[in-house]
Amino acid sequence: MACSKYVLPQEMTMEILKRVPLKPLFRCKSVCKSWLSIIADPRFTKTHFQYQQYMTDNEASLLMIVKSYCLPLPPLVSPDFKCYLYVPDNFKVIGSCHGIICLVDDVRCYLWNPLTKQCKQLPKFLRKQEAIVNRQHPGNIAFCFDTISNDYKVLRLLCELNTTGGLPVLQLYSTNTDSWQEIYVNDTSPSKVLSYPYIELGPVINGMIYTGRVDYVVSFDLHTEVCAAIPIPSSMIRYSDILDFEGSAAVIFGSASRGSEDSELSLFTLDNIDGKISWTKMFNIVQDGVGWIYSCLGSGLLYGRRRGGVTVYFLYDYRKEDFKYMPLSNSAVIKFLEYTETAASVEGLSHDLYGFNKTLSLL
Repeated sequence: MACSKYVLPQEMTMEILKRVPLKPLFRCKSVCKSWLSIIADPRFTKTHFQYQQYMTDNEASLLMIVKSYCLPLPPLVSPDFKCYLYVPDNFKVIGSCHGIICLVDDVRCYLWNPLTKQCKQLPKFLRKQEAIVNRQHPGNIAFCFDTISNDYKVLRLLCELNTTGGLPVLQLYSTNTDSWQEIYVNDTSPSKVLSYPYIELGPVINGMIYTGRVDYVVSFDLHTEVCAAIPIPSSMIRYSDILDFEGSAAVIFGSASRGSEDSELSLFTLDNIDGKISWTKMFNIVQDGVGWIYSCLGSGLLYGRRRGGVTVYFLYDYRKEDFKYMPLSNSAVIKFLEYTETAASVEGLSHDLYGFNKTLSLL
């Protein structure tokens, strides 16, 4: 038996362990029982996450979801892609918050932590409608975190209006209550947008989920559970999804009056100053055959595809005004995902995903 003089005090051990990256830290759980008791403590998990956030400017890794794979964003000059997370065809990745990934398998939702390999199956939907209209683009479900109530939430938009009395219905799941509730959207403008069958929910910015169509951008407040519609300027044509641009909702517009396919595009942010909603122009983009912009990736990068018959993806650095084309061959890019390795957990997140006869692995 080891002499006690060689045993570090628990407070000192915690200070050391919180500086260790999570992946090797979890390997230590199988070799030292005293460390296991510390690592398994929820207070340590919170302290470790806060310390890692403080020490790292950008904690999240940017993953590119291609078909059924999650790949790290490659260097712009390199054609090499390495698989980081593997997700089988049965699952579609919805989103990620604090290291928890939301997955959908047909009509069932799961919350999964790839690091701890723990999974929680959510209660069944309130109505027997499929969660995904287009299985390759599960846009009518969003996963998010309500910072006010400290609550993970899943938002689902019902698409078959003939079963809801003609009104769009949002189904909202809360981990705090472990249940779903239905929210009917009665206001005319949001209702008109949400009634479109292939609407895409997202992104989530500062506690708001955004979506939109030709005429309006619609926001849904995660905490107050209220929808609002913001009109798009009639003189503009959209060339992008709703984007998360440095913490603000943004859209790329082109002038509806110019009529030239190679005219200048501009990124506008949606701003709320003293209760007044307005669009603010940030910068211009020379089209160079731009067909559509899908997302802002941070570090000055926009991701999109070129116009034309053959699909070509690109990254545009708006700071350098430079296009880089991505060697993705024929792989379909579904979305980009910010993923952070943490030991985060929610109540009921205890079953290994293998218990559901699925195959998921962290490489």
